Amino acid sequence: MEVTRDQRAALAEAVMKLERDFYGRGPSSVRVSVSDSAPFVITVLSVDSLTVADRTLTERDHVAAVVSHHQAIHSATADDFVDQFEEILGWRPDAYLAQVDPKNGYAVRVFVRTDEG
Repeated sequence: MEVTRDQRAALAEAVMKLERDFYGRGPSSVRVSVSDSAPFVITVLSVDSLTVADRTLTERDHVAAVVSHHQAIHSATADDFVDQFEEILGWRPDAYLAQVDPKNGYAVRVFVRTDEG
């Protein structure tokens, strides 16, 4: 499965915009990687994605609250990210997963396609 440089850039920009819209700030950078065999996995890594509130809670040992909050946001906004993904690549992933690590600020979104379609 081929994902062009322009498509990778468009995915990164879409994730930055959606995170900015939903979280009030976007990550400092986004990296997109693509596996080269089935199941095809496109991973979008957001760097420095935590808000000031997230950092404050983490520093004060409320990590579970940050994780819970992000899980709720990921669940509530999954269709928005998948819709953008589909618009850019022209196909809908078979699976979508998202998680954040509140200790280092990395957030990851994983899009999976089980075959070449």
